[in-house]
Amino acid sequence: MTPRKLDTGSFVRTAAGHFVGGDLAIVRSHEDYIFLALVDVLGHGPQAYSTAIELEEVILGWNDKYDILALMKALHESQKQRRGAVISLCTIESDSGDVRYVGIGNATCRTMGVHPHHMLTREGVVGHTLRTPSLERMKLDQHDILLLYSDGVSSHFEIEEPCQLFFEPLDNVARRVVEQFGRAHDDASCIAVRYA
Repeated sequence: MTPRKLDTGSFVRTAAGHFVGGDLAIVRSHEDYIFLALVDVLGHGPQAYSTAIELEEVILGWNDKYDILALMKALHESQKQRRGAVISLCTIESDSGDVRYVGIGNATCRTMGVHPHHMLTREGVVGHTLRTPSLERMKLDQHDILLLYSDGVSSHFEIEEPCQLFFEPLDNVARRVVEQFGRAHDDASCIAVRYA
């Protein structure tokens, strides 16, 4: 079997009128997989930014990033009686294309390719109301693109010429999603992954 490669890109934009915001896009490569975290803190501006930095410290300090269920629970505990956030965590294995995903709130995780798919994100707010998180699984096909984006981007959109996405640099893909389908009054973020 030919070894596969995971290419990634991300883009974060703050809400109009703000210099900082509460969205984060974290991508970390590990030996056999990549780890993705998308954070959308409730609200905008400096207060949301401050909470986002606290959450980033917890995420980056977490040793076993493959255990995304335990990490989600730790993030919930760290935010109790705080501002709260929508958080999505994902791992993708480079050899097999296996995707493991847990999301709380109104972010979206979807794939584009031969078999498009939307991953299930549970209702709730991390730090406030957290239903028991569950692990969603799927397998990427060669050339699939996985998009993980915050609610600052319209949850259902169609790209007129989706074939372009399969060849563009992924930072450009993430930027295009945010700029074309994002809401100016909200922070918006996107992580894009191509399984090549």
